[in-house]
Amino acid sequence: MRCFIGLPLPEDYQRLLAGIIQEWKTSLGSRVSWTKPGNWHLTLKFLGEIQEERVKPLLEALGEGLSEEKPCPAFALQGHDAGFFPDPRRPRVVWVGLGKGVEQARELAVWVEAICAGLGFAREERTFRPHLTVARIKPPRKDRHGMARRGSRETRHSSASPCVDILRSVGEVSWPEITVDRMVLWESRLSAEGPDYRPLAEWRLMTGATR
Repeated sequence: MRCFIGLPLPEDYQRLLAGIIQEWKTSLGSRVSWTKPGNWHLTLKFLGEIQEERVKPLLEALGEGLSEEKPCPAFALQGHDAGFFPDPRRPRVVWVGLGKGVEQARELAVWVEAICAGLGFAREERTFRPHLTVARIKPPRKDRHGMARRGSRETRHSSASPCVDILRSVGEVSWPEITVDRMVLWESRLSAEGPDYRPLAEWRLMTGATR
């Protein structure tokens, strides 16, 4: 099972993402892989491939921890601005940052990381940077000499200019302020149409109650 823990986003955010995709999908073609509206979320911890028998202890530990420790109550979150990973010179991921909720999301991610580490899951080596992934930019195809094909559609679509235009467009969106009060464990099932996310468990941040 391929699993991750994260925060769901409401319909308003999914609809705004769909509008961005509608605006850019035709002109940028297949070199950009967009996050599927309905799948959009904020990842707290990517678990990767895990055995099914590890799920139940994880559910119990997270639920008990939330009900007893209450590491993070419901909080306000709002998207703000946009950027690239790893950097503007090598854009591979387009993301939306947070204007509100940065510290709360970080604290919750650190707590989740500790719970998972206590169950034997590998710790994330990189510092947690809360963000909402909008799209992944595929590298240009290379010729038999290992060089990017000049003038090809892929090269043009992965050049700096359209990437900067996407960034500007995403950064101009007015993201509404929302209340985050749930955390979800999802299973990601890969298919030809892209990943399909199936919730395995959901917790209320205030009480640890599951459903």
